[in-house]
Amino acid sequence: MFRPVIRNARILDGRAFIGMGLLGLAFSLGATLDVTRVLVFLISLVLYVAYAFAINNCFDADTDSVNPRKKEKNPIASGELSFRAGVVSSAAMALLGLMLASVLGTGELVVYASMVLLATAYSAPPRLKARPVADVLSHGVFFGALPFLYGAYLDGSVTMEEWSIAAAVFLYSLALELRNHLEDYESDLNAGLRTTPIVIGRELSKTLVAVFSAGAVGLALAGAQPTLGLLGIGIYGLRTNYRLIDAAMVAILLLRASGVV
Repeated sequence: MFRPVIRNARILDGRAFIGMGLLGLAFSLGATLDVTRVLVFLISLVLYVAYAFAINNCFDADTDSVNPRKKEKNPIASGELSFRAGVVSSAAMALLGLMLASVLGTGELVVYASMVLLATAYSAPPRLKARPVADVLSHGVFFGALPFLYGAYLDGSVTMEEWSIAAAVFLYSLALELRNHLEDYESDLNAGLRTTPIVIGRELSKTLVAVFSAGAVGLALAGAQPTLGLLGIGIYGLRTNYRLIDAAMVAILLLRASGVV
């Protein structure tokens, strides 16, 4: 059973969201931090992302079972892991993560609990991922701004610079969620789900991906130098060249974290 539980956590699929927390941590490392606190943070961050993916697999098993691309990533959909075992193991990840966050402090625990609550509501009833607009907005918060702020707050405060990066990460997470929904458009449509792309259409969704991506890059650059924010317009021109857009966003965020930009 252990192997299906690990597969259900989909750690590799969650690496971008772990990266958002690590980015926040990078901004905190300017202060002297206890190595133990950093280690506790890292473990709790991985547990959170694992929980979010695992609980999503539990409640997506029915639709993933008819989607070949998703079925191979969902041991519950493939029958390797029972729904009950999936929920119990997911809850164990969340509880352990909450315990570790409480060691870090009250502020960290509040942020962590908020992430767990939103990630749960996204996948389990009321299932925000099946509600247009709410699916995209909630994803921007629990898999975007909050993981970054969880890391940024490790030094006990969040600066204005960090708030601006959190806003940029939020916008980028909106784009990532729309991209995920666009990949699952046919299977979601056949399953009767009302995701944002299904309600507003593919073309408008693709346009919003470009808008949110451009806004995220522009905001990340503007935090260093306001005029640099105009370069975000160039990202809009890339449209569906997602690999290049991702590379640009990652590079800019790394440069901001290192203090080069």
